[in-house]
Amino acid sequence: MSDFDMDQPADSTADADVAPDVAALRAALSDAQKKSEDYYDQLLRLRAEFDNFRKRTEKEKADARDWGKQEILMPLLNLVDVFEQALNQVQHAKDMRQVQKGLEFLHKNFSDFLKAEGLESLQPVGKPFDPHMAEAVEQQEVADEKQVGTVLAELQKGYRLKDRLLRPSQVRVGVAKPTAEKTD
Repeated sequence: MSDFDMDQPADSTADADVAPDVAALRAALSDAQKKSEDYYDQLLRLRAEFDNFRKRTEKEKADARDWGKQEILMPLLNLVDVFEQALNQVQHAKDMRQVQKGLEFLHKNFSDFLKAEGLESLQPVGKPFDPHMAEAVEQQEVADEKQVGTVLAELQKGYRLKDRLLRPSQVRVGVAKPTAEKTD
């Protein structure tokens, strides 16, 4: 067979063999295109569902924050009522002990509310200074070496909410007195 014969179209039996293959390929391509369209449609739907889910969860988070605020504000309103009653009593009080009792009552109610919410005050006085729980804002010279590095006073209360530090205490810490050097 010459090179010329190979360039000639194949006989009709060869065309008949190729025709079913082409038809099968076209059918497979059509199926693949349909699947591709279905997958693309599913992708668009999933994307829309995810966007809706994201928006819904953001709204639910905002609603939960608002509800949480409401749960805190309701007991605070009771404390405001007690405070207003105390202010009215101060105007009519003849004895300062009555005013003091009213303020103590108000302080106790407010402290109980904070404790019920998981807030507790730090108690650093008399303990070694801990920079993770307190901020040293003053130093005081002490003669007793046992008091060096110890918290002598709390100037502003510190608080912990459950196990987390909310605000460090501001404290006065004992420091050693400078020793006088002898000069000869």
